[in-house]
Amino acid sequence: MTEVACVVLPTYNEASNVSKLIPRIFAQADHIPTHELHVLIVDDESPDGTSDVVRKLQQQWPHLHLLSGEKKGLGVAYTRGFDYATNELNAALVFQMDADFQHDPTLLPLFASLSQFGFSLVIGSRFGPGGSTPDFDFRRRLMSRVATWLVCRFGGVAGLRDCTSGYRCISTAILRNCDLSKLSTRGYSFQSSLLCELIWRGAKVIEIPIVFGKREAGESKLTFRDQLEFLVSLPRLFMTGRKRRRAG
Repeated sequence: MTEVACVVLPTYNEASNVSKLIPRIFAQADHIPTHELHVLIVDDESPDGTSDVVRKLQQQWPHLHLLSGEKKGLGVAYTRGFDYATNELNAALVFQMDADFQHDPTLLPLFASLSQFGFSLVIGSRFGPGGSTPDFDFRRRLMSRVATWLVCRFGGVAGLRDCTSGYRCISTAILRNCDLSKLSTRGYSFQSSLLCELIWRGAKVIEIPIVFGKREAGESKLTFRDQLEFLVSLPRLFMTGRKRRRAG
């Protein structure tokens, strides 16, 4: 039986994007011969009718799934999505991906193929050699680079170039060993907390350069509260990482 690879897409007011993005994702299914491609939309009760769009698309795409729930943050949405993908779909791989076209779906086959060579965490890196953020202004680029530097130092994961990337492929063999409910963040800093947790659990990592494209519709969900939460999470990240390194 072919193993499942599931793209987990958290959404909030992404109706105009998902109608275009979902077909583009499923267009990659034939290029991933090792896995059966599924897509899971985790929608935080979007008032723009995102879930209604997804339900209509389910008539065309039988491997399209929908989870709806209260808006509690990106980290909570991903935790719900990962739980469904691993326990209900029995996925061997999960992809993290944004719904705004800033992550190129044609890279999904490459990410999946790298998992077959023992890489349990594939990161789409915006800041490594070959990666780029053409639409970032200086302030946004500086913030992202500083955030990566802080995660590397506080989390003890030196050598990585993009710790806050939202485009990843994760082996559920590693993910199942992580207690996501104990991560200290609910918003966007979930990405860096999850990254450290996966590496502490022994994930073999590779970074692949990506071009972080222009958002086609909608607005960025990153808020000042998310930035504050990231800073507050760093001391706990440091303490947890130090305990894990001593134990391991």
